[in-house]
Amino acid sequence: MQEETLRLLSEKIEERRKEMIESLGDGTADNFGAYQHACGVVRGYLMVQSMIAEGLRSLKQEDEDE
Repeated sequence: MQEETLRLLSEKIEERRKEMIESLGDGTADNFGAYQHACGVVRGYLMVQSMIAEGLRSLKQEDEDE
């Protein structure tokens, strides 16, 4: 159940990350500050996805150890 929830969360984060990247590509950042903010959001999404992947690996390892 935890693994399914984490995978679903990761998928939702990936969708949002792609949307943000697409909006950057469309030129929605009006100024450099908006661009920096959007880049920070994308970086944050990547960091969270990395943490989720680490959690999934940990859960998988726990299952294998049992």
